[in-house]
Amino acid sequence: MAGEGFSQSEIPLDEKSLFEDDLEGVDESDSELASEERVMSRIPAGEIVAKPPHKAVRAQEPIQSIRAPSVVSETDKGERSGWELQGEAAWTGLHGGSLWWVLAGILCVGIVVVFLLQSFNNPVRPSSIDQPQRAVISDDIRDVPLADFVIRAAEIMPMVTKVLEEAHSGRGPEVAGLLRGGKNSWEKRKAWEDRRPSSGGYYPLSQLQLNAATLMGNPYLMLMGLDKDYVAAVAYFTKDVAGSFKYDWEASEGYSELLPGEEGQLVGKDPRLMRGIVTPSTFYPPAFPELEFQCYVIHHRDAGNFIWAFARRGSEANKRMRGHFSLRMTELTRGRVTVRVQQGPEGARANQLELVEFVNSDWFVPQGRSGS
Repeated sequence: MAGEGFSQSEIPLDEKSLFEDDLEGVDESDSELASEERVMSRIPAGEIVAKPPHKAVRAQEPIQSIRAPSVVSETDKGERSGWELQGEAAWTGLHGGSLWWVLAGILCVGIVVVFLLQSFNNPVRPSSIDQPQRAVISDDIRDVPLADFVIRAAEIMPMVTKVLEEAHSGRGPEVAGLLRGGKNSWEKRKAWEDRRPSSGGYYPLSQLQLNAATLMGNPYLMLMGLDKDYVAAVAYFTKDVAGSFKYDWEASEGYSELLPGEEGQLVGKDPRLMRGIVTPSTFYPPAFPELEFQCYVIHHRDAGNFIWAFARRGSEANKRMRGHFSLRMTELTRGRVTVRVQQGPEGARANQLELVEFVNSDWFVPQGRSGS
């Protein structure tokens, strides 16, 4: 019998059991179809494989599956082709805009690098620098003494230092030929030695510097430096008609007919020559009312020993004195003036003098105006 090939437990007993078995097969097939649909929704179209419809079979019947060839539509082919060529298209066609932006960025970076290199390494090109316009002096300047001093400064320096050394090394009549003023100046110098202030600053020895200046057409030289005590010193020189340099000791040492502290020697209204350093002041005693006079303080080497000098407002002396403060002077000669003073009016103290003449904004005095 056909039923002899099965065990007793595997043979269905009745139609109800067979019917329930068929329903269980249908439930399982439905759940498998639902799971397959969810899986297929995540599989690309090119990998979809057609499967035969699931049939409910009995447990004893073998299940056969048939694999159908893949079916791909034209739309799927286009999507697949685009996906496969995505890398090439980014540089050739579909992403052309991105390529231009990359090239533009590279170009900008190159321009910035070029400008930075030029700014860090910008060598001077002498050939490309425009030469300034220079004035050509056609006239012979050998007859201009000040220009001659400037042009021959290197040659003149050892000459004036030699004159200065010889003038200070000797005290006898032999030095008269080295002094401006000759023998008369030498005699005046002997009398000055007893009155000369004790402070130095007459004989520069180190850090020498030669300057040239002119006053009323009279050129002169100033040798500046430090003396043996490292005090700032200035030595003055002039040139005579024979072309020799002479030491102007009066300007160098600040020779004065009247020094601060010697006011008691004044008699009457005789003006006396004074060299000193001047500064403005606001002191006005009853003898010199502010409405009529302008006050100044004048000292020689020692700022603690000074006189009051009063110039009448509106006078030529006061006008030149006020103009003196606007002049550009060297550091070592700033404030130096040469003036003439006389005894003050009745009621004035001994050190309160009247300023009657402004000679020069320095200690050098032209030969015709020395009056000494």
